[in-house]
Amino acid sequence: MRGRYMQEASTVGVQKMCSVAGLEKDKLASLCAQAARQAGSGAVCEIANDLFPKGFSCAGTVEAIDLLVDLSLKAEALQAKVLKTSGAFHTKLMAPAQAKLAKALDDLLPSMKPPTCTVYMNVTGQPLQPGTDPKVIVDLLKKQLVSPVLWAPSVNKMIDSGITEFYEIGPMKQLKAMMKRINPKVWQTTTNEEV
Repeated sequence: MRGRYMQEASTVGVQKMCSVAGLEKDKLASLCAQAARQAGSGAVCEIANDLFPKGFSCAGTVEAIDLLVDLSLKAEALQAKVLKTSGAFHTKLMAPAQAKLAKALDDLLPSMKPPTCTVYMNVTGQPLQPGTDPKVIVDLLKKQLVSPVLWAPSVNKMIDSGITEFYEIGPMKQLKAMMKRINPKVWQTTTNEEV
């Protein structure tokens, strides 16, 4: 349902994403705000993913993202390029999806049980302990649709808690590549299993 709702929300207006590498987060946030202002009324430009140190994806309305790419390159980003995605995921433009997902999650809440292990939520970058009330998780899942994915902070919190082995299950090695930038030592103990 989440994917379907996000895809539906991505068809409202024309949306775009870009990747930016080589700028500090505060600088990039400032450039996002500048791009949105320059693009005019209704424009959106937000950091959507905090992937690794100085590595982000941003999303929003087309004109604002195009401006952000230019502003980022002028600010001496190592890279700023438009991504081939269909929506401004993890921004306020996903609010229609958030409303639909919220109803679905609320309907399922009575049948949910607390987790039996620690769960790291990428909307906060913080762990939830075993026994956490499912309502807390549901509220975070609702928020996650319109908030940046805090991947690097989540992974760093896992490392800080003593986790030393990571496994990426899937057809590509994107997470392992990001791990090399997040923590080169832990990258050496990150395993990719292709399926």
